[in-house]
Amino acid sequence: MKKIIPATEQINPRSQGLDRKTPLGLARVFNAEDFNAARAVKSAHKEIAAAIVMAAKTHAGNHKIIFIGAGTSGRLGILEAVECVPTFGTKPSQIIGLIAGGKKAVFCSQEGAEDNATQGAKEITKHAKAGDLVIGLAASGNTPYVQGALQKAQQLGTHTILISCNANAQTRYANIHIHLPTGPEALTGSTRMKAGTATKMALNAITTGAMTLCGKTYGNLMVDVRPTNQKLIARAIRLICTVANTDEKTARKLLTASGRNVKTAVVMHKCSCSRTQAQKALKKAHGFLAEALK
Repeated sequence: MKKIIPATEQINPRSQGLDRKTPLGLARVFNAEDFNAARAVKSAHKEIAAAIVMAAKTHAGNHKIIFIGAGTSGRLGILEAVECVPTFGTKPSQIIGLIAGGKKAVFCSQEGAEDNATQGAKEITKHAKAGDLVIGLAASGNTPYVQGALQKAQQLGTHTILISCNANAQTRYANIHIHLPTGPEALTGSTRMKAGTATKMALNAITTGAMTLCGKTYGNLMVDVRPTNQKLIARAIRLICTVANTDEKTARKLLTASGRNVKTAVVMHKCSCSRTQAQKALKKAHGFLAEALK
């Protein structure tokens, strides 16, 4: 039987002669291929929507969301997990990223680690339990480390998702397969390019969609932002000004009085109540600001 080569490993006819192109020509061919990343994500809207629901239910049930992958895919998962903390005010333990080769692989490539299915299973055994969500990331869809993790995850009773760029990916251990058909890379096999871009876009949609369903946005505003630096403090103040319809001086005082929580500050101002009363209102509304303001 002839072995099927994943599309991400095939030669791209549109970028042949790459080494003979001018800098402008290189920029144009890379950008032209990047558009396929967005098209690939568009083709997977239904699966991404299902993943959003699954992730939201997992988070709302106080279970853990775990991204796991090797190389570029693993680093993208870690990035997504880390960014959820300042963006949505999640705890670092609620959404985590695991990479083949461990922490050192984040900064120094550990290519052989992706072939270790047993290690993938060990990582999941250590970090996951029934009710959690494990999202495997692999451009080829067949990375042993990821497949080992997904198999063990199902045995533990977790929900599983596989995000890949291969229609022929191994999906036996995935409840949902998000297939992103990005096709051959401009630089053959370099899946850090549009395959990585498409994967990041899908991850952005899943986490942002899930957190929206969990009440961490108000309209399209980032009201659960964690103001941990000057930029984010300024953003929090602007949010309070916008939602509570107040001036900057008042917003700054509200932010301090609320314990640096935008939603609490807004409820305090709009409902003329104390910090404790605002927190109780938000808890009753399961964190949904619009509901608390009623």
